[in-house]
Amino acid sequence: MKKHTLLISCLIIILSISLGFAGVVYKDTRAYQDLAEKHLENTLSLANTNISKDIMESMTRPVMVSKTMANDEFLKDWLLEEDENIGNDAYLSQLITYLSAYQQKYDYSTVFCVAAQTGVYYYQDGFNKRLSSEDEHDIWYYNFLASGQEFDLQIDTNETSKDSLTVFVNFRVEGNDGTLLGVIGVGLQIDLLEEFVRSYEEDYDLSVYIINAGGAENSFAGSTDVFISEEELQERTGIHEQIELISSAEPTMRWYTDRNEWKCLITQYNETLGWYMVLEKETGSISSAFHARIMSNIFSMIITLAICIMVATAVFINCNQRIVTMENTDELTGLSNRKLFTKQYTTFVRKHRDITKSLFMFDIDNFKSINDAHGHLFGNQILAMVGEELHHAIDGHGIAARWGGDEFLGVLAVAPEDARQIMEQFKSALTEKGIDENCRVTVSVGITEVNSRLNVEQVIQKADEAMYYSKKNGRDQIFVS
Repeated sequence: MKKHTLLISCLIIILSISLGFAGVVYKDTRAYQDLAEKHLENTLSLANTNISKDIMESMTRPVMVSKTMANDEFLKDWLLEEDENIGNDAYLSQLITYLSAYQQKYDYSTVFCVAAQTGVYYYQDGFNKRLSSEDEHDIWYYNFLASGQEFDLQIDTNETSKDSLTVFVNFRVEGNDGTLLGVIGVGLQIDLLEEFVRSYEEDYDLSVYIINAGGAENSFAGSTDVFISEEELQERTGIHEQIELISSAEPTMRWYTDRNEWKCLITQYNETLGWYMVLEKETGSISSAFHARIMSNIFSMIITLAICIMVATAVFINCNQRIVTMENTDELTGLSNRKLFTKQYTTFVRKHRDITKSLFMFDIDNFKSINDAHGHLFGNQILAMVGEELHHAIDGHGIAARWGGDEFLGVLAVAPEDARQIMEQFKSALTEKGIDENCRVTVSVGITEVNSRLNVEQVIQKADEAMYYSKKNGRDQIFVS
């Protein structure tokens, strides 16, 4: 009976330990997965915001330029009398000069005009051809007119530039009575736009696709590295599940599982351009690390329950410490991050309530240019050096954090003028230490006194304004507000 009781007790203990270990493993791996997914979503959202903004900025000007030309009274008058002046070189030269001026000013590959009366296609170098509904390459013109749209964007081959792939902006030209006079527009080399998109793909380790849903059908039915058809999206992403494209200006994020692999997609529609932008992020490395973690834990449990308990405890503590570190410390500089600093600030101000305090903010001068010239690894070395020197400079006086990018923030238990001296020593240390003799690291600093009647956001705003004043007045200086 005692043996059975002991056996049952042992089995209960073993079962309890096994279940407890399994619970810890599940919680640990689930937390790791959730954290990885959240990090991925944040990265993807940031990339989407930046890419959407830059694409919109790069394409808005060609659209506005085309619209300006379409509403130009000179162009309307010229098109009204174009049929009567066929063969008149002087009359033609007026249009060629007009188109050339826009082409040279904005460096477009093509600036073109199609006269509705004659169907003649003109561009900045002169006469190109007379459009025909029988010519397969010319169907863009007739389809665009049939669409009734004021303008559209098309990806097509450019006959005036050795059939190179070009992004065309087409704009209707109408008389004051609404009569169609022609089509005006510009063409941009697609290579330049795709090169800019590829730079974002490399920076964020993702894939970017653009689907031109708003353009009229033309003779070019292929795809490029970036511009693809809606049907090809499934093939490019390797997702067998139907990908729903929603005509919404707000980005839509969805997770897909395909052959045991996670994929995260953001889709967003730009009504002005008539484009869907799709960002794809694979999670192969996350999945591999996730499965390796599970197998390691299971193997450890099979070897011995005692080791399992030790490993589970160690893994849990280690994971918890890493999560705390990731959440509160900037990995590159070792300084507090924005979240931790906000908490530390309140405690610091309360602790030194009877002492005059100063808050400083600075960023590294011309940091983007340094990154562009020397690369991001070199830029990271500079950030790490700045963080190290800042830590030494304020040691014993206060706390500091990397606020974001190349911006740093800190609060000191000293008056503003004393804070200025500390920051002057810090600036000198940066100059003396340096990383490369051809790259002098300087900072623009703003300092303000901490006012107990202001909250942290208001004090930071004052320091930010002081920093902006330093930058505006030549950089590499300190301004106390």
